Amino acid sequence: MGTSRTDAHRVFATLYRKKRSAEHQKKVDEIITRSNDVFIRIDLIKKLDEEFLRNEREKQQEEPIKENSGHSKALVTSSKPKVPATTSGKRPVKVKEESSGGGFFNILFGTNNAISKFAKDSRSLEMGLFGRKPVISKSVERLFRSLREEQIISAIQVLKYAEAVGWKIWTPYVYNVIANFSRFFNSFISLDSLFRDEISPEVFLGRSTKMQLYYVRHLGLEGVGDLIMKNITEIVKQDEKLAPKLQTALEGIAYALNLEKHRPTLTDALCAFHIVKTRRMVAWEEIEKELKVAPIDEHKYAASQDIQKQIEVTTSKIFNDIREKENRLEDIKELRNTFFKVTDKGKLSFDFLNPIIDDYITHYYPETMQTPGLKSTFKTNPHRLLQLVGRDLQSIYFSILEGYVKINDGQVKDVLLVQNGLLFAELDKINYLIRSLDTFNRKFTSFQYTFEAFAKDAIKGSQDQVEAQILSVLSEAAEVFSKLGKKLHIVLDNHAIALRNEEKGALNDNVIKTKEKTIEDLKISQRFIPYADARVVMQNRIDGKSIYDIFFEM
Repeated sequence: MGTSRTDAHRVFATLYRKKRSAEHQKKVDEIITRSNDVFIRIDLIKKLDEEFLRNEREKQQEEPIKENSGHSKALVTSSKPKVPATTSGKRPVKVKEESSGGGFFNILFGTNNAISKFAKDSRSLEMGLFGRKPVISKSVERLFRSLREEQIISAIQVLKYAEAVGWKIWTPYVYNVIANFSRFFNSFISLDSLFRDEISPEVFLGRSTKMQLYYVRHLGLEGVGDLIMKNITEIVKQDEKLAPKLQTALEGIAYALNLEKHRPTLTDALCAFHIVKTRRMVAWEEIEKELKVAPIDEHKYAASQDIQKQIEVTTSKIFNDIREKENRLEDIKELRNTFFKVTDKGKLSFDFLNPIIDDYITHYYPETMQTPGLKSTFKTNPHRLLQLVGRDLQSIYFSILEGYVKINDGQVKDVLLVQNGLLFAELDKINYLIRSLDTFNRKFTSFQYTFEAFAKDAIKGSQDQVEAQILSVLSEAAEVFSKLGKKLHIVLDNHAIALRNEEKGALNDNVIKTKEKTIEDLKISQRFIPYADARVVMQNRIDGKSIYDIFFEM
């Protein structure tokens, strides 16, 4: 047969125009109405031609026997029965002819050989005259055609849905078991159409190869029926559209799960097709061994290409989210270890706030108000602490991050540490927040709002209008400080990388030049903080500190 459908149509045309008797041609016309598939039509016509040719030969052989009927018995009894070939590769054992009990006739009529026994036990074969021409039984056809249409459709929809979404909740093993069964089921129910025609075993086995592969893998699993029914039921109940079809679908699935419980089983049927094809006994173990099916993958989802892409995208996103969270935890751990002190009780010490608060109160409050209670108010109320920190950054540190700075590195000079506008977005936002906080705190002078309340409201929100107002400002501040903090951290990390490479003697001229070069971007790369060891000349509390220490403090 041609490899393409075009070639197949040419073969069909040639075959159809072949000279035949009127009776023969009439049957050809009848059988081609059974199928629109050109390949099946070719197979049916060839089979019909072979049958007509065989019948003609048998008629010719029977004519001399009828003329001399007295010798017919001798012709029959003189032929020696053939012992069926074994599947083990050993030479066939000769069957001893018994003089009593009809042993010889059992052998002669095929009732005592392996194929006959298999046919009787499984009900998958009909042996015919003398047991020499086994054919597939009607019971096998019923095996493939017993499901109702609504059971098939519902089961297919449910299994398709399970393949589409099951990977989101199942382990690879569970998903692959169900996906393998789904593919088996689809292959199995597609074969019923072959029984509408008198298809040859070769064609059936060729068309059912995938089904056999899936079924071998399916049969190799323990407790697979309960696993499939339980997980399918649970996942389909979550879908409103499919849930009403669940019971009908489970009927179809249960039928396919129980194909080995009643004779003929599906393995019986497949063995029967192999037996008819090869004219020898073929056991399921032989078929199983020949197919060489790989076991279920327990670690990777064996999904279709489209679903595999979804899995890869989702897995990648989950992996990136996990990695990002791990990085955040590492950053928090590093921040904790680098910038904070931990008390004996394992809690963070906020003593670093004391000089900032003291400096702020000294500049903005009269001496009579500079009490421990006032200092405590700033420490325990986030909106007041934020106002203080914002003003401190604005009045003391912003000049380091924008514009020229007076330094002393052996001589006093003005230098530009950070390119103008590089941190404009963050600094401008902080200026805006300071104005908002000044307005809020003047309006609600007696408003008390603790860190505990802020932590709770940050998660659940607040119904109080005043709390909701300040919560919005605090949330904006958290975001902008986070962005500024990350950028300053890049400056410190880049400096640390450059220092390590300097110790190894692995610096090039471009990196060395960054010791005095303005920071123009905030990419992760090795570069020094410009004038890192130089001391600032300023009229505030950071006067005399090194540029590196000031970046560290920020």
